[in-house]
Amino acid sequence: MNTSRTVLPNTILFLVSLFNPILGLAETTDIDTTTDGLWKTADCKKVSEHAGALLYLSVELLKKADAERKKGKENQSDELNKGAMFLSQLSANAAKTFEVFCKR
Repeated sequence: MNTSRTVLPNTILFLVSLFNPILGLAETTDIDTTTDGLWKTADCKKVSEHAGALLYLSVELLKKADAERKKGKENQSDELNKGAMFLSQLSANAAKTFEVFCKR
C-alpha cells in the first residue's frame, strides 16, 4: 500500500522534470530573438551614463571610507563602505539593464 502512494507523486515529479527543460528552451529562444536593441539610443545612453555615475560615486565613497579608517573612525568608515557597496550594486544593475535592452 505504501508503494502505490509514492508511485503517483514520483511519476508527476518525473514528468515535470522531463518537460520543464523543454518548455524553458522554447521560451528562451523567443526571448533571445527579441531583446536586442529594444530601447531607443537616447534612453540607452542615459542608462549607460547612470551606471558610470553610480560607479564613480561608489569609488569616491570608498576613498572617503579609507580616509575615515585611517583617522580611526571605523564606524563611519563601515557606513561609507556600505554606501559604496550599495551604489556599486546599483551600477551593476544599470549595466545589466543596458546589456539586456540596449546591446546590439
